[in-house]
Amino acid sequence: MKKTQKIKHKKHPNSVHLTKKSASHKTPASDSPTKTVSLLHTVSYHNPVSVLSILRPLRTSRQTHMINSACESYRSDVEQVAAKYDMSAYVDLILALMMQESSGQGTDVMQSSEGAYNTQYPQTPNGITDVDYSIACGIQELKYSMTKADVTGPNDIANIKLALQGYNFGADVYFNYLEKNGITSWSEESSKAFAEIASGETERSKEDPLYDTAGPWDYGDQYYPEHVLRYYHS
Repeated sequence: MKKTQKIKHKKHPNSVHLTKKSASHKTPASDSPTKTVSLLHTVSYHNPVSVLSILRPLRTSRQTHMINSACESYRSDVEQVAAKYDMSAYVDLILALMMQESSGQGTDVMQSSEGAYNTQYPQTPNGITDVDYSIACGIQELKYSMTKADVTGPNDIANIKLALQGYNFGADVYFNYLEKNGITSWSEESSKAFAEIASGETERSKEDPLYDTAGPWDYGDQYYPEHVLRYYHS
């Protein structure tokens, strides 16, 4: 994420409603007010995407990439925090996510500032100034999304894809959408369909570099699982 700028369509703490079903994710009372988009239902962002995370690699078919030394330097820290949250089996996945989010640069390495688990720092882009706290918040966000996706283990790639997209879009609103529409597996088509609704049918300009790298709709990274999984070697 360091070679580009950033988009914030990732962990926004606000609850989101694409259906009339209320979100189950309990967000802290300090969460910012709900942001709405005009469509059939009220939508707010739980997980806006960061541009930095999106623009980095241009989309390619599932190629593998290595995690850089900056992210690897946090392996022991990630292992300690992951153990606390019963996520030890997913250390490599967490580091892959960190690589996509920040390349290990800055203090908010997991881009957790706008998430529901950040209760100590401003819930604004890069508001977290403590790397360990960013890691802890990010791991909790990922675990929450993995629970909703029914991930069974580090090799359950099909459900990990759903969990990753939930991490990026906002788990509650995304999984409510999937349930309402009977969707049980990740696809670009369903990701784009969700983003179309969540963006209020706002398209990105074709001149916008994010159009190709993050998808045509102005909400999140519609290819986020592919981007993260390039760095994941389970």
